[in-house]
Amino acid sequence: MIDDSFSLMKGGPVYRLLAAVGALRPGTPTTAWVAGILIGLSFAPLVAITAREGTLLGEGAAIPLLGDYALLSRLLLAMPLLILAAPWSDAMLRSAIRQLAYASLMPDTHGPALDALIARTRRLRDSNVPEMICAVLAVLPSVTVWTLSSVVPGHLDWRMAPSGSLTFAGQWFNAVSMPVFRFVGLIWLWRFCLWTYLLLRLSRLGMDLHPAHPDGAGGIGFLGVAQTRFGVLAAAGGLVLLGYCINHIVYLGATVPSFRHLLAGYVIGFTLLLVAPLLLLSPRLAVAKRHALMEYNALGNRTVRLFDQRWHKGEQAAADAVPATLLDQNDASALADFTSVYATIKTMSVVPVTRWNLLAIAAHAALPLTPLIFFAMSLDELARKLLGILA
Repeated sequence: MIDDSFSLMKGGPVYRLLAAVGALRPGTPTTAWVAGILIGLSFAPLVAITAREGTLLGEGAAIPLLGDYALLSRLLLAMPLLILAAPWSDAMLRSAIRQLAYASLMPDTHGPALDALIARTRRLRDSNVPEMICAVLAVLPSVTVWTLSSVVPGHLDWRMAPSGSLTFAGQWFNAVSMPVFRFVGLIWLWRFCLWTYLLLRLSRLGMDLHPAHPDGAGGIGFLGVAQTRFGVLAAAGGLVLLGYCINHIVYLGATVPSFRHLLAGYVIGFTLLLVAPLLLLSPRLAVAKRHALMEYNALGNRTVRLFDQRWHKGEQAAADAVPATLLDQNDASALADFTSVYATIKTMSVVPVTRWNLLAIAAHAALPLTPLIFFAMSLDELARKLLGILA
């Protein structure tokens, strides 16, 4: 039913532009090439300009370019991560979409509707309008705001002249570097919205869910695994937050414990935000679970009654009274198997996400923040604690 070539990422004006310049030929490291170009456009000029202005290493500013950890985390870590992770994430999302057809989750009568949904999603992906909106939103703050606040309150940084006006490096940062960074992030956000739209429409197609499926999510547990690939957004945001915290620790003397609420709120909040689209499937799962429990409860009553007749009352049900089925053999193994199936249905989740999916996304958000450990304690103290744990 579904074209195997469907991709959530491979489409839109930017993708067509890369194809037009020959960057998408087989064997070409496209993502590395794009990441290098954008770093060269957004960061390399800043190095050259601040070297000329004397603010590269701190001679002319309290916070030099190479001492602005928020900038370094944005342009040298978060932005390349978003670009390089796109194919890795797209492969899993594409497999999840194919699985909808291959796992027999759609009745044959709904095949055309699923094909129409995929075609509609492809048209949205390839539309010029969403990415044009992303471009406008990326540039708009730079056009409307020509004065920047200091990286750290009370400290003159590399972007600002003593008079308070923007230096040439600050102007490049405002007009080029930040719009490029925002555009990359907004493209990822658009793809996340597109995936959410796909899940919303999918929830209305009448999927043939299987409450007794071992994955505990009616047979669509693979969507929770696919959702974890958006954890790269949490990782990129974590890198930006890391730079912000380090700036305040280094230049304002802040402590890591003072950020504990911010850091915990970020990890928990971003994790919940990224799994929220899966809640769109909850009504279908809840209905399937409720119906299955009622049907299996009725079947269970008959099964237990026949089991009781054979093993406790010594009665034999008439051969023509009940059709002969596996469950009507009245033996202990059949009853045990039925009990196992019923337990699976009873514990079925109405959200296709497991604790491991949640932990995977939370790990994406928390892992970039781990370098803050080195600001919370010295290396000697950290080594002693580790040795104490291992010992």
